[in-house]
Amino acid sequence: MAAFPPLVRSSIEEAIARAPALLERALDHAAAALEEAAESGAVFQRRDWRDAAQELRTGRSAWLRDFAPQLRQVLQQDHAPRGPRIHPSTLTLVDDDTVQQSIESSRLAQAIAGTLEQPLAELDAVMSAALGLEAITPEANPLQPERFTTALRNVLATDAAPGRTGLWMRHMARPVGDDLVAIYKAASKSLQRAGVRAAGYRLVTGAAPLMRESQPLPLERESRAAPLEPASRPSPLQGAAPPAPTPSGIGRWLGRALEAMPGPLLRDFLNGTSGPRLPARQLLDSSWDDWVAQELAQLEASEDEAPPLPVQDEQRHAHLPPLERPARVVGTGTALRPEDWGRYAAPRQRSIARSQARRQAREVGQVVGVEVVRQLVEEVARDRRLPAPVREAIVALEPALARMALHAPRFFGQQDHPARQLVEAVAERSLRFNDEWDDGFRGFLAPVRASFNALNGADAADGETLFSQSLQRLRADWSRADEAAVQRQDQVMQAVRFAEQRQAEAGRIAWDLSHRSDLDGAPALVQDFLFGPWALVLAHARLAAPAGQVDPGGYLAAITDLLWSVKPAATLKDPARAFELIPRVMLKLREGLLSVGHPDEETAQFFAGLEQLHRPVLKLRARLRKQALPPPIEPSPELAQRLAPAQPRKPAARADLWLAPREVRALGFEEAPGSVPLAADGAGPQRGEALVDAIAQGAWVDLFAKGRWRRARLVWAGSRRSLFMFASDGGEPHSMSRRSLLRLVQNGHLRLVDAHPVVQRALDALSTAQAQPLAA
Repeated sequence: MAAFPPLVRSSIEEAIARAPALLERALDHAAAALEEAAESGAVFQRRDWRDAAQELRTGRSAWLRDFAPQLRQVLQQDHAPRGPRIHPSTLTLVDDDTVQQSIESSRLAQAIAGTLEQPLAELDAVMSAALGLEAITPEANPLQPERFTTALRNVLATDAAPGRTGLWMRHMARPVGDDLVAIYKAASKSLQRAGVRAAGYRLVTGAAPLMRESQPLPLERESRAAPLEPASRPSPLQGAAPPAPTPSGIGRWLGRALEAMPGPLLRDFLNGTSGPRLPARQLLDSSWDDWVAQELAQLEASEDEAPPLPVQDEQRHAHLPPLERPARVVGTGTALRPEDWGRYAAPRQRSIARSQARRQAREVGQVVGVEVVRQLVEEVARDRRLPAPVREAIVALEPALARMALHAPRFFGQQDHPARQLVEAVAERSLRFNDEWDDGFRGFLAPVRASFNALNGADAADGETLFSQSLQRLRADWSRADEAAVQRQDQVMQAVRFAEQRQAEAGRIAWDLSHRSDLDGAPALVQDFLFGPWALVLAHARLAAPAGQVDPGGYLAAITDLLWSVKPAATLKDPARAFELIPRVMLKLREGLLSVGHPDEETAQFFAGLEQLHRPVLKLRARLRKQALPPPIEPSPELAQRLAPAQPRKPAARADLWLAPREVRALGFEEAPGSVPLAADGAGPQRGEALVDAIAQGAWVDLFAKGRWRRARLVWAGSRRSLFMFASDGGEPHSMSRRSLLRLVQNGHLRLVDAHPVVQRALDALSTAQAQPLAA
């Protein structure tokens, strides 16, 4: 920190001293929020959220120890402007760690930006002066929120499962924001008490004036005039329309400002932190009205574009598997089907609606808000994770979104705004489908189309209310559609949880049985039967019976008789008892195995061996009754060895979860075929193991099951990750062992679906895009 003046170093040290308290409150708040969410969240999320909360409490002490040193390291780094950043839209299935860290950190910084706007602006001013700068330079402030969120993310990411850090940080915004407000106010006061006088903003005449919001926008000097747009990129004011007239006055300045919108300026505008670089409350003048009027006149004088190809032509690829169909290109200039979207199917009509919204604008921020809508719609339309009809629907909704921007220019930066939530909810819901020709998808799309068309035709004055009502209606429809699937999934989940609980109980029972004194001399075959199938029978009976029963079914008492019956030295001394006891034992064994649905073939060797062990006393009974026994079946050498008297053994831990055939059918259990050829895009063994270990509950996948590709979600993974259950449309279960899942991954028959929130991903992409700087 030697490069900073002493006063600035003192402010930094004070912030570092407050860091552990900031983190402590953030951890406690996030853990409580996750536990609360788990109580009311979806079934498939509850366990994951509880685990996330517990992990926060477990890692608390180590993180509190490491946070201050990590923050110091981040604050000491060189914060000069960086080179080009990776565009999030180009990320592959598994994001690069550096890119993911940047996105998670920036999301938290964006979430707290509104809370910090005023205290951060004050600190920027005094910090710039303390650094000896002539004008306010926010990026020079070493205590920018991004530095804190980066340090926080670095600490939390230590040994965290994929996706876990982002989940934690989403629940930390309020305490982190509140603590940073206190840190910024304390730093500002400390510098002011030391005699630092806040710096001011520097006026810049030219292509990108820097000004206070209270000042009028200056006209750009003709001597420094430059083209409104580079030849390699279309104008953001233009859309799909003919070339717009050359603006002048405020129109020229604003046109160049919009040209700089992709990138950090867009993010800062949505966060309300663009300040004098883009004064949102600055009134427009007549030059802007004249320009937009000319642009609108040109659009109205042109003709609508030709409609797209008929539906039959789009269906020419419907016979292909969903993952092999060529993706349709969709954008704000795409012509849509008039039968679906009415007059707004034509790009020209959407451009007219956009220009009409600009003409109604009275302030700079309203124009910028309309442009943000256009850019965001364009970015979402390029997101090929979404089915093409959903991307078209969002393109068609642009007129309603543009009118919304006149009333709330920054609404896309507000996670709780109903217009943003509607777009996000529709996009998120569409991730359930990978086939636009599927009946389920068509049933989903029809009400969405009707809702979007109604919003396009509604009165803009009631925009926020109408978006909220549309969202509520769609969610109500989705909830009703999900009821049967949720009920089916709950039943399946109860079955799989019972099976896992039974397995754990069987393990405890087997361990207790291994300490019985009468195991001594019992053949290994019999001991293994007791530790395996019979322990499952005992566990099943205990879990299924009312509480308080000591030996439900009498299956525990049968063990004493079984162990006595397999020791010929004992049975031949008391043949009368053996004659009476052996049939009863055999009947009880069959009854117990039948109670859990244990298949006969899995115990066939045990009963064959048991017959060999009982044969001496059975021969004696046959002799007394003057009957002949069937000739014995000579046991294999391996079986003969397991029939010999043995020392007491210990149960081996079972690697997989035992399921009865009826449970296998109920859970949709399927084994992946072993002879499937390796697909070109399949994962190698090492990457396959890593993916199987990392796939989180709630993750969406494309799964090739029962002869076709399905979009499914991981709803359960066993505690040892030896069994996995996915659910596809309608709640249909698809369960598989780890071995089968790994084979699917390696053969390219299971592929993760990137389910990052669509709107936030688009904002990340636009915020990190490279753009012409606004300030000269």
